[in-house]
Amino acid sequence: MAEQEKSPLQREQQALQKPLGLKRPLSWLLFVPILFAFLVLPLLAMQVPGLFGVEHTSPDEKPQTVRAEKLPVNAHPSLQSTPVSNTRNTTALALDSIWNPGPLASAHANLEGDCQACHAGNFSRVKDESCLVCHGNMGLHVTEQTLPDTSFEEGRCASCHRDHKGRESLAEQNKHFVGADCAACHTDIKTVAPKTETLAVSDFAGDKHPAFRITVATGPEPSDLRRIRMAANTPIVEKTNLKFPHDVHLDPKGIDSPSKKVVMECANCHEPADTATGFKTLNMESHCQECHKLSFEPALPDRQVPHGPVDAVLSTVEEFYSYLALHPEERNKVNAQRAVLRARPGEKNPNRSNLRNLSGNPRAQAAFATVELFENTACAVCHEVKAVDGLGNTKTSGSRMPQYEIAEINPAHPWMPMAKFDHKAHEFESCESCHKASKSEEASDVLMPAIDGCQTCHAGSKPVLNKVQSNCGVCHEYHIHKKEVAVK
Repeated sequence: MAEQEKSPLQREQQALQKPLGLKRPLSWLLFVPILFAFLVLPLLAMQVPGLFGVEHTSPDEKPQTVRAEKLPVNAHPSLQSTPVSNTRNTTALALDSIWNPGPLASAHANLEGDCQACHAGNFSRVKDESCLVCHGNMGLHVTEQTLPDTSFEEGRCASCHRDHKGRESLAEQNKHFVGADCAACHTDIKTVAPKTETLAVSDFAGDKHPAFRITVATGPEPSDLRRIRMAANTPIVEKTNLKFPHDVHLDPKGIDSPSKKVVMECANCHEPADTATGFKTLNMESHCQECHKLSFEPALPDRQVPHGPVDAVLSTVEEFYSYLALHPEERNKVNAQRAVLRARPGEKNPNRSNLRNLSGNPRAQAAFATVELFENTACAVCHEVKAVDGLGNTKTSGSRMPQYEIAEINPAHPWMPMAKFDHKAHEFESCESCHKASKSEEASDVLMPAIDGCQTCHAGSKPVLNKVQSNCGVCHEYHIHKKEVAVK
């Protein structure tokens, strides 16, 4: 058959039948150094590190204690904040790193030259014990208290967290729970955990997800947290012992401050911060005192009591008027200023009854100022205040003043501890689109949006036009951390 008549396949078969010549020896010459460099050397470095001038830690030698650095505010709660023991042996010259199948996630990038930091043993998959060296505070998916009532079994860390997939791989996996299907258990959750209060859920779309459960505080102690299921048209309240009408402060016409009328917005108090909650903690000095001054002497409006313990407030008032009694020249200045205030025509001064001359008993004057402060002008405006009988703290100068108790404010807590929410990702929306603060008259109103509000923008796991495709990992953590657990 002529050469030109042969098919391409026939010509390829004929070429393969030709003698190899030098190809075979050359392939062996290349194979041997590759085998030595990429297999023999790493194995020797792991098994006989002494050949490279490195000695393994003796089994009898105490493990090295590694001091964890101070964690950032927004660090993952699983990170170990206490000293941890490191018993691994770094492979000599990091020769095992040539087996690296791909870049580690950014959080683990510092371990790329130390394979045995995670892979304890030869050619073994990563064990949970290796992960827990750093992530010792990692919570379980089901709490230890409820685990006996379920048929749930925890999986391996690496079954969901697959590294060597790129710098951002773990962060993306954590968003979407790669390797785990939440709906496999939660669609029929009662089968897995018959006693659970969690309702069945298979997706976020429509009625496939139950109404949210909100954590509210029934008292100031951590044990006072309760979880309440939201219901349509049924408001949730949390008695905070604080008086704060959102509607008054968000009046579009503005509110009167000591100096001018001010139109307030949510951002005046709720300032973004790089924290777990996303906002800076509110405090009297930074957010309230500019308008709600703690003045007690009308003639000296800039002199204020501290925003703190009752006995510190009482001592401040008592000591001020005692000082005036002992220093006539200062008392005369205050009396002169009081006379000016009394002489102002047409001015509605709520403290006019307190503008008499300071010629009487200083303790009586201090007592009068104390009652005004606690019951009328300052404390009672925002707090639940109760007058009590008897002496106060006998170690303070205000022990003989009228005594008061201020109801303790419930500490801040996560409203949805089993979920996560990034306010920054929603900053293009107005606060009012989710939180109906301008219609709230009481501080006890829990201004948490219901699920149908979220579903206006978020679809489920299937894409929907003009909606954000959202699976379980977008809003939920898999692990339950102890500090997030509320009493049910």
